[in-house]
Amino acid sequence: MIITFVTDGYFEENNGTNVSARRFTEMLRKRGHTVRVVTIDNEGRTKFGLPKRSFGKLADKIISSEGFTFAAPDKEVLKEAIIGSDIVHVYMPFKLGCTAVKLCRELNVPCTAAFHIDPCNITSTIYLHRLKPLNDALYQSFYRNIYRYVKHIHCPSKMIADRLVKQGYNNYLHVISNGFSDFFTMEEGEKPVFLNDKIIVSFIGRFSQEKRHDLIIKAVNMSKYKDQIQLIFGGKGPLKKKIQKMSTCLPNAPIFGFYTKEQLHSIHNFTDIYIHPADTEIEGISCMEAIACGVVPIVSKSPRSATPQFTICEESLFKAGDYKDLAKKLDWWIEHPEVRQAYKQQYVEHSKNFLIERSIDKIEEMFKAAIEDWDPKYNGRAKKRHIEPTIIDITD
Repeated sequence: MIITFVTDGYFEENNGTNVSARRFTEMLRKRGHTVRVVTIDNEGRTKFGLPKRSFGKLADKIISSEGFTFAAPDKEVLKEAIIGSDIVHVYMPFKLGCTAVKLCRELNVPCTAAFHIDPCNITSTIYLHRLKPLNDALYQSFYRNIYRYVKHIHCPSKMIADRLVKQGYNNYLHVISNGFSDFFTMEEGEKPVFLNDKIIVSFIGRFSQEKRHDLIIKAVNMSKYKDQIQLIFGGKGPLKKKIQKMSTCLPNAPIFGFYTKEQLHSIHNFTDIYIHPADTEIEGISCMEAIACGVVPIVSKSPRSATPQFTICEESLFKAGDYKDLAKKLDWWIEHPEVRQAYKQQYVEHSKNFLIERSIDKIEEMFKAAIEDWDPKYNGRAKKRHIEPTIIDITD
């Protein structure tokens, strides 16, 4: 197949959507498919490069700090990429994605879309993520502008597929994990010498409101073992300085960094406990990679997070937003090293359900289905034309 991916920030390293797009591209090409990429690029890395879209200096700074970039659509570039494609896959419901879907309908080229961004990821930037009417309005805006025009949507988790059904999305909702690379494996990782006497607790996630670094800091400060705990925070984001200031209460200052996949592999293999405290998470690739390396996780039991799917026991879950419960679970795992050791291999086995090879099988099936039943006039809001919402969750 000739597959065209349309996504704003493909070459950026700072969020899971871009990581997933690059991994899917690599794996699909290995299987013999031609993958075209339409994205922001002024360095000649893709034939279909676009300029960044500007909203003004202040807005651009805020957007960039959150790890996002938006492309300025160029219809001629998009047409060149779309014409001759067997399928076009749109990653984001913003101007670039909307323009691409519209052109696919005009040019009669099959198109699918993905749902990678929860409205709470946007509203948390202005501390309005708990305002349900605003989040609901964004869900409906996304549907109105892009998702009502495609039959098939890639949903990285069952949680977000269920949410879309509740929001009235009339689509085939394909539950397909973004997957992790088999690069992440359990090895006997040695702690750096200066950390030999420490209990390593890590979290990899953007420094933003909804990721809830504050819960980890408060829980560690409450822990009986806080003098022994060394936190490692990986990522980028606008709240880095605030999180650093908040963590001055701890006996050991957290280590902050933005890490390559090789560095992450090393960190996961000498981490004792991985914590994923996010309130909002469509999937949680970093947690997936951690358990693949045999790290026992503690995950927020948030109704807006899909990351609990990576846990296999109750001790790996804590009440959403409750740092006291998190501290309790953290101390329990520290006090039971033999149980932690016993669970390492079980978590490795569980992680294999999310290997990217399985995801590629499923995304190929979705593309084939979308090509077969493509209708350029489809409109989920048209009573005589719409399909019933259907969750397609194939478990191996």
